[in-house]
Amino acid sequence: ILWSPNGQMLCSILEDGNACIWDANTGELVKKIGTFFDLAWSPDSKTFSTIIGDKILLFDAMTGEIQQKLDLPRNTIGFLFAATWSPDGQRLVIANDSNNIFLLNPKTGKICKKITLPSQLTRNPSFTWSPDSQMLAMALNDNILLLDANNLAIHKETGIPDPTNFDELAWSPDGKFISFSLRDLPNNHNSLFFLDLSEEALQTKNAIFRKYTTIPGENMAWSPDGRIFAYSQNETLRMITFDETMKYNIFEGHTGSITCISFSFDGSFISTKSVDGTIRIWNFDNLEPVSIIDEKFPNVKVLTSPISFNPKAPILATLGENNKIIRIWKLDYNILSGKSITPSVHYTNAKVVLVGDTGVGKSGLGLVLSGEPFIPTESTHGRRVWEFDNIEVDLDKGRKEIRETLLWDLAGQPGYRLIHQLHLNEVAAALLVFDARSETDPFAGVHYWDRALRQAQRNQNSSIPLMKIFLIAARTDRGGIGVSRKRIDSLVDDLNFEDYFETSSKEGRNIEALADAIRKGINWESLPKVSSTQLFQCIKAFLIEEKENGRVLSTAKDLYGTFLKTEKAPEETDKLYEQFETCIRLVESQGLIKRLSFGNIILLQPEFLDAYASAMVNEAKDEPDGLGCISEENARTGRFRMSEDERIEDKEQEKLLLIATIEDLLGHEIALREPAEDGLHLVFPSQFTREWSEAPDPEGKAVIFHFEGAVLNIYSTLAVRLSHSGMFMKKEMWKNAVVYNAKVGGECGLFLREIGEGRGELTLFYNSMSSEETRLQFEEYVHTHLRRRVLIETIHRQRIFECPECSETITERQAKRRRERGFKTINCPVCDNLISLLDREERLTVVLPSTISEMDRLADNKRELETAASTLEGKIRTGDFDVFLCHNSDDKTEVKDIGNKLKEYGILPWLDEWELQPGLPW
Repeated sequence: ILWSPNGQMLCSILEDGNACIWDANTGELVKKIGTFFDLAWSPDSKTFSTIIGDKILLFDAMTGEIQQKLDLPRNTIGFLFAATWSPDGQRLVIANDSNNIFLLNPKTGKICKKITLPSQLTRNPSFTWSPDSQMLAMALNDNILLLDANNLAIHKETGIPDPTNFDELAWSPDGKFISFSLRDLPNNHNSLFFLDLSEEALQTKNAIFRKYTTIPGENMAWSPDGRIFAYSQNETLRMITFDETMKYNIFEGHTGSITCISFSFDGSFISTKSVDGTIRIWNFDNLEPVSIIDEKFPNVKVLTSPISFNPKAPILATLGENNKIIRIWKLDYNILSGKSITPSVHYTNAKVVLVGDTGVGKSGLGLVLSGEPFIPTESTHGRRVWEFDNIEVDLDKGRKEIRETLLWDLAGQPGYRLIHQLHLNEVAAALLVFDARSETDPFAGVHYWDRALRQAQRNQNSSIPLMKIFLIAARTDRGGIGVSRKRIDSLVDDLNFEDYFETSSKEGRNIEALADAIRKGINWESLPKVSSTQLFQCIKAFLIEEKENGRVLSTAKDLYGTFLKTEKAPEETDKLYEQFETCIRLVESQGLIKRLSFGNIILLQPEFLDAYASAMVNEAKDEPDGLGCISEENARTGRFRMSEDERIEDKEQEKLLLIATIEDLLGHEIALREPAEDGLHLVFPSQFTREWSEAPDPEGKAVIFHFEGAVLNIYSTLAVRLSHSGMFMKKEMWKNAVVYNAKVGGECGLFLREIGEGRGELTLFYNSMSSEETRLQFEEYVHTHLRRRVLIETIHRQRIFECPECSETITERQAKRRRERGFKTINCPVCDNLISLLDREERLTVVLPSTISEMDRLADNKRELETAASTLEGKIRTGDFDVFLCHNSDDKTEVKDIGNKLKEYGILPWLDEWELQPGLPW
């Protein structure tokens, strides 16, 4: 539904490609027009434009007649895919499939200006106008261009965090920001960014800021005044307020994914439509839902938003009855402003993590901080989650807010860092614990965890403020502090820690002071504010109670049955189970429970996954031949070393948990699945112990990347993704080194050297059969991977220039100073041979298009296929069938082929020949 800018007419788009223009006051059909593409109203509401192939049609909005036909020859223009009016209505900007941009005068139909862009436009949308019509922003694959709208001259180029996969681009109505989203490949989500258009920001590296996690294809919208940005994530509505507070609000209530969002003309209300068949209207001022409209939402593709607020009045248009009826709703602001359909529950969560090396006293500290009495604890492999605090505070307008703080204890053994680093997302505060009694290295692990926390902060939602890190000396009752206070203070200052505490969990020393510092260190106002329903909170409390009672695995239906028997359960309705399922998803998003991908099974103790995964990693490290692997059969059956007190007692449940653990390892790209003579193996690139010295010396070291971050995680995922990329196939692997065969010929390799805690060097090398194009492809992918996963400001690329005659290496300083003087060669200081100083694209005869997107796509597909194999195993064990294959017996062979293909994608079919035992009834 597209309102005209004056709010007097509506355009509705039909499934057959036709469009209808309606008088919004009388409901009369003004005109039905033919097939269209990219329909847009002119700002004065008198005209609308459509694209048909290589033509632009301008229609009179009152009569529906063609006003002007801009017939642009295909051989000079190409296929058109987007047309957008300037806010003042004086110009149309048009893009085609040949990277051309045209500026047209809609009155004369003449092309005012044409430019050809240096790289491909995205199409979702490709460009957006500034509110004053003076500038255009365009999304290229590797940049955002700000253009002067009068002559299309480039005003500013803004680099982006990841030069691929644009999804959305929109200028805020107040002209201060541009929003855009990028595909976040490591997490298979989208990351939402904002470009600050102030001159001060554009002159610095801080113009692009604020990263939020979204789901690809979710809906986004600016409020009319540009103060609020709203988007959906599954069944929740999320809003960011652009002022000094940068508040981040989450609205819960829908039980299905939100399909569209629309702001009222004055920004007082926002409406959302969901696949649960309801439209909700929210009052942003008091964070309350004020109305629910029940309308069926059919499972059909809708080309435009099926709900839309009138741009001039408090009127909402919706689609109903299989998208064949438009309803116009008038909103009474006097009623809705003071109304709430159901009392909401407001809450905010904060996550505090305990990190540090093994044996430094984290578990004991976490125990007493959570209010439990001290007991001696052993080093733990899994994570533990305690409730640190739960208070209720008064807000304005009589509202109250629950503030809950959870304390996560993460194991510190080096073998477990691969797993536990996955839980450093959305952290409000961190306690970095060290062993001050150590005579060799009292600060062991401190620099590693500091870099890991900072990297996690960079990657996580920017709705979480900068985390406060406290340095903690634990177990000071065991001989005091073995390092000077001056050295400790220096470390605190150098790493910008919030504070330092010397504690003893056994004696209670400084525990209250530390707890008070944690409470004061949490910036509650900057954390996401959640507006939820009382029912959701009741279900959440039930799930947490079941977790605390030690329940491990259960189906969602069994949990639901138990919930109905509790005293606080409401009377059962048709929608109650849907609401229960939704609440499971919301609690899962906090990391407290996990839904397995098979059997509709809920794991209420996801900490077990960490323990089993870490045990598998250790087993691979101890593999006798140093090949860093474990038989998948042994992994599935639990045949690896793990203390009995860490295993779950129910062996049938353990089998399901092992399947889920393998799926996690493959999904996070920590392990590869590879065939061997004795069956499939899980290979962990980070756990190889076969020394690189056993490998032949690489022919040509070309580039070294220096970086800081979670070194082994970065290396493991890189080694896995390159193996899955389709361009490079793993040939051999050693400790911290991999050699690949390039698809087009030649060998490429990488070698990792850890040069300190959280610091690494990655050397790229090639053999003589590798072309310059292949080398650049390999290097580009490695560089992009590092940019996504390390502290980006720490990346330093060092090109190695080597004499082809005597192999003498030119220093980086020599090459740099020579290049600064305009020279592209240097004489070898040993043999006087000429050494080329050309680098990257300079070494190519032809610059080829980037292959990063294609390699990412293939790596994603391979990852999904490997995890699908584990998903299928779980579905077989739980009888969780997806498809019933009903067929004519003559087609049995073809149907079996279809069934086997489905299994490759983790889809479990039921086929009589496979599932029925001969002679038994069914």
